[in-house]
Amino acid sequence: MSPRKIVAVLGVSETNSVFVAKQIAKTNTVLLFDHNAAVLNSVFSEIQTAHPNANVEMMICPTNASWEADVIVLSNDAVIDGNGINKIKNVATGKLILFFENAFSSDFESYSYERVQALFPFSKVVHVCESKANPSDSFDISGNNQEAVQTVLKLLTSIGLKASAKKN
Repeated sequence: MSPRKIVAVLGVSETNSVFVAKQIAKTNTVLLFDHNAAVLNSVFSEIQTAHPNANVEMMICPTNASWEADVIVLSNDAVIDGNGINKIKNVATGKLILFFENAFSSDFESYSYERVQALFPFSKVVHVCESKANPSDSFDISGNNQEAVQTVLKLLTSIGLKASAKKN
């Protein structure tokens, strides 16, 4: 894994996305996008306050954010939003896509890894889910591309999170 990645975080209105964006911003460039401008401004300010030296930008378009990124982080809301998916599909080819999911969400089974992979057939999709054992800071990681899974495992552990790779 290269020392610094450009990470687009799409859908920063979810708690997991905000937490992960803050952690990633400690060591990597973060491009933030959300349809809600007030939330986007708030999260941007939170990151700037917590990490004054962070390289973080607000993006007004998910396509531009995804185009510039090495890694695209999607929340549940971002995946559910079919219009947003269509906007980034063409620029996500060959990129690493992290699909964050809340283990306790009622829609947990609705947007499975396979469904997200089907939305992005030419990308390396990695499913990141809160660990049911310790949801506050521990994640289970799975995907069909083991190199991508290991890259995500290194990224998450390098920013201080507990993560373990699961077999798909």
